[in-house]
Amino acid sequence: MRGRNWAKVIVVGVVYSVMTVVGVLWVIARDGREAFWQIVANERWSSIGLGVGVGTAVLWLSGWAAAKTNWGRTLDTFFAQVFGGFSVLQCLATAIASGIGEEMLFRAALQPSAIALAAKWTGAGFAAASLGILLTSLAFGAVHLPFKKELAPWTLFAIGTSIAFGAIYAWTGNIAGPMLAHAMINGINLSRISRKGAPTGPALTIHEKGGMLEFERR
Repeated sequence: MRGRNWAKVIVVGVVYSVMTVVGVLWVIARDGREAFWQIVANERWSSIGLGVGVGTAVLWLSGWAAAKTNWGRTLDTFFAQVFGGFSVLQCLATAIASGIGEEMLFRAALQPSAIALAAKWTGAGFAAASLGILLTSLAFGAVHLPFKKELAPWTLFAIGTSIAFGAIYAWTGNIAGPMLAHAMINGINLSRISRKGAPTGPALTIHEKGGMLEFERR
């Protein structure tokens, strides 16, 4: 099991490394090397503070959903099947890789380009920034599309957090806060879910009955 989990971590690391490289090259090609370094220098502490605040709020919401809602329990069950049994180190590595890779690609690279595109339609200003953040978040949600309708709240959750991350980056111009919030959310949630352990025995299926989600072993 440990070897299999590390194999998952390696695959995740490769995918997010590619995202990071693409994001860095995109930013440098568009804005130049000097501008690239500014995204980790401008308003650093404001960005980090906002990132911690957003990360904490989203963690509270995800914990509440897992304890109080059917869709939250469904998501927890699904992710436990994928990441159950991960060690703290494996959770940390996965969280850091996802936080850096996805934020570099979607926030640092894609979002400014989306805002610039939106500005051609609305003119520069708040409307363009808002539309650009929304377009970026919809793209972010698209890569979090589930293969089961029961997991659709995951996509909506991803879009919502992406809007929050995008607002931090648009406000501060610093990528550290979104990266930190993203890594916090993934790392702590993965650690919470992994403590449940990987499911064993018959496969778990989820189906709807009378407007409620039910879990059944088969």
